[in-house]
Order: sequence, then structure tokens, then C-alpha cells
Amino acid sequence: MPHGRAKHTKMMTLLTTFVFSAAVLLVIGLAALILSRCPRQQRFAREEAATVTGACGDTMMLQFSVTKGRIVDTAFKTKGCAYSFSCLQAAADAARNRTPLQVLDIDAAFIQRKVGHIPQDHKHCATLAVQTLHTVVDRYMRRQATSDAADDQKSGLT
Repeated sequence: MPHGRAKHTKMMTLLTTFVFSAAVLLVIGLAALILSRCPRQQRFAREEAATVTGACGDTMMLQFSVTKGRIVDTAFKTKGCAYSFSCLQAAADAARNRTPLQVLDIDAAFIQRKVGHIPQDHKHCATLAVQTLHTVVDRYMRRQATSDAADDQKSGLT
């Protein structure tokens, strides 16, 4: 009889594995179905990005999107030290939910306060983060002015 019991245990293991696999596939299929039926939202109404490299060699890239005049989403990458990362993250977080003009009020002292303690030899990271943030805003505002002028020209307002 021991042979029959081993065969029964092996069958139960195979059956359990099959049921578990079928359940996982069912969950994946349902998730895919739900995601395919969700209405797609326009993520970025207007998107702008800038990359700035400081004298120290650190490079910061910041991107944001504007909807209804406010920065609604930010993304960033940095190639540099941990302080560069922290300062750029603070700048990206501070920009969210503000207008581009309000973002221009953000300065290095503000970023330093947001990050906390920054050693003297890394204070330039806050300055570089602000420079990157202001560069993105400048590019956005220039593009906005250009598209507004083009719209005015199309409508005959010039």
C-alpha cells in the first residue's frame, strides 16, 4: 500500500500546482481586462524637460507636465552624489501643484531647508537643482509664448 499512498500524494501535489497556476492566470487575465477597459487619461497636457551639468560634473535632468496652468507631475534623474539626488528630488516635489511662475520663487536656500543638513562642500547641489528647475520653467514659458503667438496669428489678433 505504500506505493498507492505515494502516488496519491504526487497526484495531490500536481493538482494543487495546477489549481494555483490557474488562479494566477485568472487574476492576470482579469487585471488585463480591467486595465484595457479603463478610460485612458491624458497624462501630460504640456511637457517640458531640461538637463543641466554643473561645474562639479553632476548632471541633473528634470521634467514636468502642466495641466490647467499648474505643474501636475514631475520626473527626474541625476548622475552625481546623493546630495544631488536629494536636492533635485526636493526641487521636483516643491514644483508640484504650483504654477510655473510660482516655481521661480524657489531658491537654493529653500532647497537646503527642504533637504536638511547639507555639508558646505555640497551646497552647490541645491544651486544646481534650482538652476535645473528654473531652466525647465524657462523652456516651458518660451514654448508657451511661442504657441500663444502662433494661436494669435492664426486667429488674426496680431
